[in-house]
Amino acid sequence: MNNINCSEKIGRYIYSKNHYRISDNTVKHAAFMPQPDDGRLSVFIISGLSEEEIWSIGESIRNENLKARADITANHVYESRLDIKVDNNPQRHAEIINWPEDNSARKLLAMELAQKSILQLKY
Repeated sequence: MNNINCSEKIGRYIYSKNHYRISDNTVKHAAFMPQPDDGRLSVFIISGLSEEEIWSIGESIRNENLKARADITANHVYESRLDIKVDNNPQRHAEIINWPEDNSARKLLAMELAQKSILQLKY
């Protein structure tokens, strides 16, 4: 289901301070944990957008204070044996899917993704 190019940049918006560390500028695994009920993780394809456009998407999708985002390439997702399903609802929206059922295995994959991601703080 790899329906987006490996080099595409993916953004995971972060609304909780518990999902990143300012001390070492890293993303915590909790930011990449999928929903427990459906095993999906909401992300956006941000390749080709300006920083202003990227932040605008994050501010428009939730009525919460956007704190940061975790940027990662699609290739890193695929390397973790997960897939990305694009639904464009809203525009540029996708989901990271095919997570294992076991919560420990999910946590391990979320840790891998967090380690490979780059934290972008919103000021």
